[in-house]
Amino acid sequence: MKNKKLLGIIAVILASICYGVMPIFSNACLSGGFPVEFLGKLFGESIPAYMLESPENALSNSSVVAFSMGFGCIISLIVLASKRKLSALKVKPRELMSMSLYGGVAFFATCLLLTYAYQRMDKGSAIVLHFSYPAVSCIAATLFFSEKLTARKLIAIVPALAGVCLVSSFGGASNVWGPVFALLSALTYSVYILAGRYSAYTNVDSSVSTVYVTGTASLVSFIMAFITGEFSLPANWFIVALLAMGGITGYLVGLRLLLFGIRTLGSGTASMLNTFEPVMASVCGIVVLGETFSLQKGIGYALVLGAALLVVSSTVSEGKKLRSIDSN
Repeated sequence: MKNKKLLGIIAVILASICYGVMPIFSNACLSGGFPVEFLGKLFGESIPAYMLESPENALSNSSVVAFSMGFGCIISLIVLASKRKLSALKVKPRELMSMSLYGGVAFFATCLLLTYAYQRMDKGSAIVLHFSYPAVSCIAATLFFSEKLTARKLIAIVPALAGVCLVSSFGGASNVWGPVFALLSALTYSVYILAGRYSAYTNVDSSVSTVYVTGTASLVSFIMAFITGEFSLPANWFIVALLAMGGITGYLVGLRLLLFGIRTLGSGTASMLNTFEPVMASVCGIVVLGETFSLQKGIGYALVLGAALLVVSSTVSEGKKLRSIDSN
């Protein structure tokens, strides 16, 4: 049992690393490659030209989301097929509408807003601001679904707001829109989470809902790209590889590891360990993109992540109390 729990902990941490690396792939697609400083450390003076960031190779925001979600949908379908569960894709019309409207559109908005944030502030800081979503979710659940706002959750709002202010001020933002887009992504992700908890597709298997959510997000992104005239195809095989690696890292490896961790440890413990994701994103931003780290930014990170842990731990405690009542 102890060994299995240890494997669960390792799985969630590895999943967090996978999700923390994903912004690097997205940013490389938005920039048309990697910075010369980073590639110089790897290849010296023999840097492959196709890996260098170039405006000519850059994809638009909506195109990055469209292709990334498309790869995610295909990978999810392959996983379902390998389990011989394709028949499970047949869902009720109400469930399909709910997955598409609340799940897919909210997830599309989250991914798109994050790409806008990546272009306007440090990637690690953007992910940390995005991780204010547990506090946003608990406020929304209290206002719209009459969930009880516990003292622990209420207290968590204060450090979350303080952390947001610090990260917004010292997070390398070129203007106010970077933090705004990151915080809006937390809001739309909260909609996605609450939809999964309260909408018609609550009881749909996660492997099935992932297909519909990523498929809808990809479709909406393609439509937006065409309407706005921003649609662009990957300029070379390297950009295609980056998009595929993002999909494999997040939707195959990362998701499988996270689900294993949830089954082994429970969703509450797994969620607390998953706060390692923004830490990894920050490390990647410093190593790959040359982002800076300051004391003020570090304090802001700690406050936001501490608030997230407070919300998650409160949810875990509520779940234990409910199970105790049911058993009696």
